[in-house]
Amino acid sequence: MRGFIEELSHRNVIRVGAAYVVAGWLIAQVGDLIADVFNLPDWFMQTVIILLVLGLPVALFLAWAFELTPQGMKKAHEVPADAPKDPRAGRVLNAVTIVTLVIAVAWLAWDKIHRVPEEIASVDKSIAVLPFDDFSPDGNQTWFADGLTEEILNSLARATDLQVASRTSSFAYRDSTEDIPTIANALGVDHILEGSVRRDGDRLRVTAQLIRAADDKHLWSETFDGGSEDSIKVQEEFAFEIANALQTAMDPNELARMVAAGTRSVEAWETYLRGLALDHEVSSQNDISRAYDVISVFEDAVAIDPSFADAQLQLAEKWQKQLNPTSLEYIPSGMPRAERRSRYDAAIAAAIKHSRSDMTRTEAEMRAAAFDLQLTDQIRLARRMTELEPEQRIGWAWLNHLYQVVGEFDKSVEAGFKAWSLESAIDVSEGALISNTSRASARDAVTLIDESRRSPNPSPSVVYQSHRALLAAAQVDRARELISMYEKNSSDEEGLLLMQLRQACAEGRVADADEISTSIDEDSASQWLLLKTLGFDDQARDLLKPLDTPENLVALSGYLAYRSFEARDYPLLWSVLTAQDIDRPEARPLAYRCER
Repeated sequence: MRGFIEELSHRNVIRVGAAYVVAGWLIAQVGDLIADVFNLPDWFMQTVIILLVLGLPVALFLAWAFELTPQGMKKAHEVPADAPKDPRAGRVLNAVTIVTLVIAVAWLAWDKIHRVPEEIASVDKSIAVLPFDDFSPDGNQTWFADGLTEEILNSLARATDLQVASRTSSFAYRDSTEDIPTIANALGVDHILEGSVRRDGDRLRVTAQLIRAADDKHLWSETFDGGSEDSIKVQEEFAFEIANALQTAMDPNELARMVAAGTRSVEAWETYLRGLALDHEVSSQNDISRAYDVISVFEDAVAIDPSFADAQLQLAEKWQKQLNPTSLEYIPSGMPRAERRSRYDAAIAAAIKHSRSDMTRTEAEMRAAAFDLQLTDQIRLARRMTELEPEQRIGWAWLNHLYQVVGEFDKSVEAGFKAWSLESAIDVSEGALISNTSRASARDAVTLIDESRRSPNPSPSVVYQSHRALLAAAQVDRARELISMYEKNSSDEEGLLLMQLRQACAEGRVADADEISTSIDEDSASQWLLLKTLGFDDQARDLLKPLDTPENLVALSGYLAYRSFEARDYPLLWSVLTAQDIDRPEARPLAYRCER
């Protein structure tokens, strides 16, 4: 080993290695400076480092393989062992190493003197986003560059601990010749984001640089290449990267939810969340009078961002309920049916068009199929929803309803229990799960009721549907206890009257039931259900006969949700079902109806 080391020293391999390492470090520092000054992409420094690393073994090999002799450069094995060495070789290598070390020490000293103190590096988190330059070939994409700038600005504004200069202030410096520190000082911020857009046909390139004003240093830079359809992705990626560079408290989960839902507008997203909360409150309270208040909030959300797919889907659902007389939220008076249908069609078309996820698109298509009375397609699409998002209630809840409608009761109960087992979501009513399950199997619905009663404050919706399910399961005394609970917690007067009427019929108090029925508006959407409960089956059947027409068939199909509805009494509706090979079981009387 000693002889080998002596040989390395004799051939100047060690000197060459030392000189190369010092020189390589200096080259890397110069390269890093050049990359910062000229704003070069990341691959530049990566290439420099790779070349320097690969060059080391090459330099060592050449030092081993060749000797500098008084007669010039020769292969080492051709030089006799006792041949005199050229003293110039050692002197040159020593000089190179010493000079490089001197330069390196000077560089380190300069960097230490001019380095920004740590307290400056941790200045307040504030930023201004300057309007991006348009470097497109035709120079006609300023509008796009401005839009992208605004979206990045809006995304950054979501960080709770990041101050963002207003658009008006930032855009005042379009094409400014002022330097970055001067602009930052004028805007009162510590960081500046600047960038450029190049759009050529369907190709898009966006570059951006985050600059610290205190020392004009680039903290972060990025170049994004993609298609025009990737503009949203650019905005979100840049916002995340910038927030990370500034170590802000941006909530990535909430931002991801917002983007996945189909909007880039914080205002639209927050309006949508208010709509969901209000919808949950209204449906839980069975407060029909506020149904249009919910619609109004979702309409505000889509007015802010018409391409907001999830908000459009929620809006479509609300209008769908205003087209279904059996819905607890249905309001007969007010807007004409044709206008309701027009608004539903617009919302569902927008939800499908702008959907950014398979789940949202599938649910929208499933809802659209309802208005073609394509129940088999609805079931197929609902099953697809459970495949896409098996841990979400929504797909299973739809199967719970749809299987019950077509008479596949075992599958309905299975889907209902699956939905119930999953984490609660405000867009799926537990009352609806109890209702649909009870129509398929009253006994199984009681199991869900028992679980819901473990909650100290079950919602009025759960109480209302539990009352009906308990009566269907012949648990009359237990059902009676729920009436006072509903009266205490809900302002739904008609719902309370229907509960009292059902209870009277179930207890054989027909005269009391008839008396209660006089307090229910004759134009109520519950009129068919009222007649069925009172035992007037013929009148109930005749009440719906005018709906068995092409223009009203969707409204009539809403009654398929009831086991006591006989679809065979309506030829057009029955023909639509049989065309899909749906053999719905014959209707059965309400278990708690008045016996005449």
